[in-house]
Amino acid sequence: MTKDSLIKGYKDQKKSFTKVTRKYSKPSGFYTDAKKDFFIENDKHLKKSVKQNKLYASQPKRLLCKICQLKLTDNIDFHSHGVDYTFCSECSHLNGMFEETEAFVKSLYISDDGIEYSKNYVDVNYFKRTEDIYIPKIDFLTSSISPAIYEILDIGCGSGYFVMAGKIRGLSMTGLDVSKALVDFGNQQIFEHTKTKPLMFKNEKGFYDEIIKTNANIISAIGVIEHLREPHKFFSAFNQSNAQYLYYSVPMFSLSVLLENVFKNVYPRQLSGAHTHLFTEESIQKMNQIIGIKSEAEWRFGTDILDLYRQTMTNLQKNNTSKKFTDLLSSGFGSKIDEIQSVLDKNHFCSEIHCVTSKI
Repeated sequence: MTKDSLIKGYKDQKKSFTKVTRKYSKPSGFYTDAKKDFFIENDKHLKKSVKQNKLYASQPKRLLCKICQLKLTDNIDFHSHGVDYTFCSECSHLNGMFEETEAFVKSLYISDDGIEYSKNYVDVNYFKRTEDIYIPKIDFLTSSISPAIYEILDIGCGSGYFVMAGKIRGLSMTGLDVSKALVDFGNQQIFEHTKTKPLMFKNEKGFYDEIIKTNANIISAIGVIEHLREPHKFFSAFNQSNAQYLYYSVPMFSLSVLLENVFKNVYPRQLSGAHTHLFTEESIQKMNQIIGIKSEAEWRFGTDILDLYRQTMTNLQKNNTSKKFTDLLSSGFGSKIDEIQSVLDKNHFCSEIHCVTSKI
């Protein structure tokens, strides 16, 4: 390749890069209220996380990168809550050093029809959660692309919050999940408001078959790709589908992971249990390349500073500090969580990203 072609390639890449619409940050107030049990029941969540990690660490060793599928080195970059992790030397994806076997996945999501896993997501305040968390996600999607008709298949729909949000906005939405308990609960909730039951339960094979044959022009995967045992089956199914757009969100390697490595006595929200691997900016680009999509819009935000606040508060309470002491932390630091978080978001070092992409 000549110098001129390298320069042209860089300019083309830069031109394409600047076309991506970018959005940063969101208020953390709802998460502070909704996740109060992370503060008051830390030991319970930590114990469950360590138990899940122990099961994960008993699985066969991972040999290939979760995203680019190239061979991983034996280098361990860090150890956290019973699990070794390594960054892929090719795409920088953060891999847990063990396989998510079918037995492991079933133990998390599917055993007893997913009843145990669904306890984390069954919410008595269903409609408020939909409004506060999922309506903004729908609005980000519809503000980023303008197809003539929005027909959306939401995969890994869980209890259907995102589907409900789309219906509130008047969109044609259906959902798909491998947890019968979550699907049944979601259909019950959505029926109360819309008199429809738009969520489908499918086993793992049926899950991918449904994606291939869908007539939807948009497939959404909100917090799903990181949970897939074999994500390349999803990449292939999306490519075979008639859908033109893929809207996904994934967890990122960020400050939260570093903090979890320091505060080992606090529940690790970002990297543990069902989160066995995390994305980096490089591995997102690699995944997009593998799928054959390009970013149209990206929304970066995180709860890294809220995690720091929670970890600090938890340890102060364990040290039997007074209410006056913790009140000073709340007023001096807790009141500035969103402002500080926005610095990380704009520096692309936050715990979550939403991407609206289109087939190339």
